[in-house]
Amino acid sequence: MVSNYARPPHKTKAATLTTQSRRGAKAKSQDAVRIVANSYCLRNYAVGYTGGTPHRLCLRDETAVWIVPVLLTSSGYGVVGEVGVLAIDEATHEVVGATPRNDVKAAGARLAKEKRDVLDAAFRRARTV
Repeated sequence: MVSNYARPPHKTKAATLTTQSRRGAKAKSQDAVRIVANSYCLRNYAVGYTGGTPHRLCLRDETAVWIVPVLLTSSGYGVVGEVGVLAIDEATHEVVGATPRNDVKAAGARLAKEKRDVLDAAFRRARTV
């Protein structure tokens, strides 16, 4: 008996490998961007600030940048919240824009104050483990 349903196109091994290699290349690029972002945060902001998940942004002139949120973190609690952003050139992996240090530190202080009780409780739990 012949089925009336169309079969999905058969993927060749080469097509599957190409798709996997593109995914692998994107993951490697994101890893490189994360390293740049974390290094920048450590050198320019302070311990406790780190880069979040990069997002690719295509610009009108057909160049692209990675937009990376700057996150305030706390041991025992994890990510407290977003306090700024970085823009990293896709081709050169240079930071081409960033939230100013004073703005990041002020946003971090506000977040820490807002979540003080939760952060203190998490810190106390982490110390007793």
